[in-house]
Amino acid sequence: MELRQVTADDAGLLTELRLAMRRERETVPAPEDMIAFEKGNYDFFRNAIADGSYIGFIALEEGIVAGTGGICLHNHPPSYGVPNGKSACLLNMYTLPEFRGKGVAGKILAALVECAKAAGCCKVFLNASDMGKPLYQKFGFSDVANEMVLDIR
Repeated sequence: MELRQVTADDAGLLTELRLAMRRERETVPAPEDMIAFEKGNYDFFRNAIADGSYIGFIALEEGIVAGTGGICLHNHPPSYGVPNGKSACLLNMYTLPEFRGKGVAGKILAALVECAKAAGCCKVFLNASDMGKPLYQKFGFSDVANEMVLDIR
């Protein structure tokens, strides 16, 4: 298996893979305006890869896309747990069904954690699916119970 770091030219592929992940994982209806949703994802990847705030990898098995994953780099005021204010949010971890159980996600995750370290991040955060949780726990991720969210749409 080969890992390749994404470029802004991969925005279309990353959007396609993100939408496949969302369709497989979501329990809520898709947005009514899927065209705008797709364009928003495409624009995000194109811009965030170009400005360095998103780092991602694509796993290829004999030239065929097997999976993807990425991190968004964040800067915020220092805290006790993140004294330099640098953290990463892991997202878009997705392995195509026919490649699951073959170590694809683990290789992508290891590469992304190394990128987060190289960027000076103190912590990596994520929202885990039930399927992904065992992998993240194996890597040393722990559950944090005090996260809350406010939808202000």
